[in-house]
Amino acid sequence: MMHFPGTSTNTRNGEAKMRHRVSLAVAAAALIVGASSSGPAEAATGKDYYNGKNVRWIVSTGTGGGHDYYARLFARHMERMLPGSTFVILNRPGAGHVIGANLIYAAEPNGLTIGNFTTGLIYAQIQKQKGIRFDLGKMSWIGKSGTDIRVVSVAKTAEFQTFDQLVNAKRQVKFSASGAATGAYIDSFMFGEAWKIPYRIIVGYQGPEAALGMLRGETDALFGSLSSGMEYVRSGQTKVIVRFGESEQFKDMMKGVPNAFDAAKTPQQKALANLMVNYGQLSRIVAGPPKIVPDRLKALRTAYMDAAGSPDLIKEAKASHRRIEPLDGEQTGKVVTDMLTQPPEIVAMLNALTQVKVSMETHDGKVVEIKDDGRSVVIDHKGQKMTAKVSGSRTKITVDGKGAKRKAVQVGMACTFTWPKVNSEAQKIDCKK
Repeated sequence: MMHFPGTSTNTRNGEAKMRHRVSLAVAAAALIVGASSSGPAEAATGKDYYNGKNVRWIVSTGTGGGHDYYARLFARHMERMLPGSTFVILNRPGAGHVIGANLIYAAEPNGLTIGNFTTGLIYAQIQKQKGIRFDLGKMSWIGKSGTDIRVVSVAKTAEFQTFDQLVNAKRQVKFSASGAATGAYIDSFMFGEAWKIPYRIIVGYQGPEAALGMLRGETDALFGSLSSGMEYVRSGQTKVIVRFGESEQFKDMMKGVPNAFDAAKTPQQKALANLMVNYGQLSRIVAGPPKIVPDRLKALRTAYMDAAGSPDLIKEAKASHRRIEPLDGEQTGKVVTDMLTQPPEIVAMLNALTQVKVSMETHDGKVVEIKDDGRSVVIDHKGQKMTAKVSGSRTKITVDGKGAKRKAVQVGMACTFTWPKVNSEAQKIDCKK
């Protein structure tokens, strides 16, 4: 073995090993570069990128209902437009669609998360509502699929049968809403303020309960989307007394119904009518987080519009009595941005709304029954059974003055319900053993 001055055998062996490791590293790097330049996974762009990918579609409501229906409908057909893709529906309800919208906004901008939520979040953002961690003006808009004008409806047996009778009411007009942060509540508030109607908004009416409560005479009027109450209009149980804008879908049924846009006289009324008309034109909106990779955003927008124009999707929607009136992502984003910039008359009303306290009632009695692991609690109040729905996140519970979980409420306890109305979700339940 030949020796070199100043170089030991161990040193030469170490150098050889190092050269070997460097060679392996270089080879591995070459393989990685080669894979990234020729492999179909991450190198693919646009439509091809979605081959083999899962796309999360976050629905900001629970299962069932219009938002869930449209999400599942479009997800099925967008899969066809993006071959090899799989759309996964995730329902994330809560806080008036805020939870779902926050999740969409915070997602990675890789084009693999989109979702839908209520247009009413435009109001929430203008109000700078607590808990909002999104900016609708910065989201990546995919499109919208519906036009659903805002209307005020009443029962056929109600005291107020026309728009003029309602706006000239001498007594308090009772509107209904599911909660204080909902579109129905905000719309009813602004309508009452703009037209100077004496009004009260009763919360706690979830879904179809709003129309049923009106039919029972508990409330006088319902402010909402035309489609949501159409089955009651068709059956002759309710009637629309004023509309905000035109409806192509129900054009014949809206003949003779006054348009609030034409009835508006004051600057406040005109600003509100304009807002409501735009609101109705922007239904079933879909968006992703800000700054989605451009070619992927283009692919999503194209797939969305192709799905919206698909005869199969249109046929499926028609079978469910739903009309598809799409708008592409770029145009949807422009309308949203315009709606976020409101005149002083609207901003003033929305700011005033933040100071309004929802009226509550209290009823007390002994707990006689617990249902569904504490999700419903029944008390006997002066011989009348009353049932409170109990939310694990929204309902505050105390037992002997200390905060507690809903499972802590037991039969035999003396409890006081604080709620917007009888047999609704309780805001508070205070119990004593």
